[in-house]
Amino acid sequence: MNYKKIAGSLLILTTITGCGLIEETFYNTSDESSKSETSLDNQSIAADSSIQALTPEEEHQLKEKEERQMMLDELPNVAVSDWNLLLVNNSQLIDPTLDLPLTILPNGYMIDERIEQEYENWLKKAAEAGFKIVLVSSYRSVDLQQKNYDSSIQRYVGQNYTQEEAIKETEKYIAIPGGSEHHTGLAVDILDSEWSETGQGLIPEYDTQASQHWLVDNMTDYGFILRFPKGKEAETGINYESWHFRYVGIENAKYIEKYDLSLEEYIELLKEAGK
Repeated sequence: MNYKKIAGSLLILTTITGCGLIEETFYNTSDESSKSETSLDNQSIAADSSIQALTPEEEHQLKEKEERQMMLDELPNVAVSDWNLLLVNNSQLIDPTLDLPLTILPNGYMIDERIEQEYENWLKKAAEAGFKIVLVSSYRSVDLQQKNYDSSIQRYVGQNYTQEEAIKETEKYIAIPGGSEHHTGLAVDILDSEWSETGQGLIPEYDTQASQHWLVDNMTDYGFILRFPKGKEAETGINYESWHFRYVGIENAKYIEKYDLSLEEYIELLKEAGK
């Protein structure tokens, strides 16, 4: 028997069989990889389908959540306890023990001395633009607010309103004693002198004047906002006042204007962010 020939045949057979095993293993691996890729593709399609399956209401909620987060991320490095963010309204009365650093202006009105420079710069710039702005109200004590409040109620009663109706009408524009922004020394009621001379005074229609438009367009450069804007009555509790401006500081004012917020909404946003 030729053992060498048999051994050679066995060697060839083993080699061929080995190659077959290797090739089979290779192809099986490729198949598994292909299956994995197909599975991943299916998962991606399923994920895409899930996103596309959002209802209009869900898409709206998702967009609102993203916008809210962006607003939180862009908040200035400030705190609700900052003096220029002092919030006073009918729901949050001023602390009667608060010591305000007031200063008397040449016209006899008083404002917080910390806003005097920005206020004067604003009015000076308005004069350069051709507008003579006059201050008609600024700091107001709680006692004086009480007199204004009572007087308004009596005026409505004199027009045959009931006491309850008179109070309701009064509080559309006049804050309750202790709840007026004028108690802070940070608020100013201002008009163009020409408008003031017509006797029309503090009415929403002042916003028909070029001077009011200029004040609104430039107010944030000096740290002021329109405190009771149109469309924010539910948040502020006061009807639209085209003449009432409030100092909050330039950084805060720019942010409030960018996102069209009331001061109440801005304070809530700061609280939400832990500021």
